Amino acid sequence: MSDDGKAALLNAAVSIGHFYAFLAQGLRMVFDPKAAAQLPETLFDERLDQIRGNLAPILERNQVVKENLQKVDQEVMRIRKAASNEATRSKAIEDARRYHTDIAERARTISDLVGIFRRL
Repeated sequence: MSDDGKAALLNAAVSIGHFYAFLAQGLRMVFDPKAAAQLPETLFDERLDQIRGNLAPILERNQVVKENLQKVDQEVMRIRKAASNEATRSKAIEDARRYHTDIAERARTISDLVGIFRRL
């Protein structure tokens, strides 16, 4: 594989890893706000939008991965929105705890891939 191909793989993995890490942080802000590293919500959303923008060109090449990441993103956004409503907050906290486990695991897996790609 060419150096450009390796760099592209590494950049894609880093971007996806940032995406999952940020989504996990967003969920953590719902169920454990004291332990979560707090960013003001507007700053958090701005950074998440930047990450989405960085991912866009990468995801255009693979519709399946794009759809999978969009589903995850939409679910996290649904949970965060539900957490801001007093009537749905308790359920959102449960959902955030449950889903955080999955998203955090994905972030760790991608982190491992980044480590492998850096050694190629």
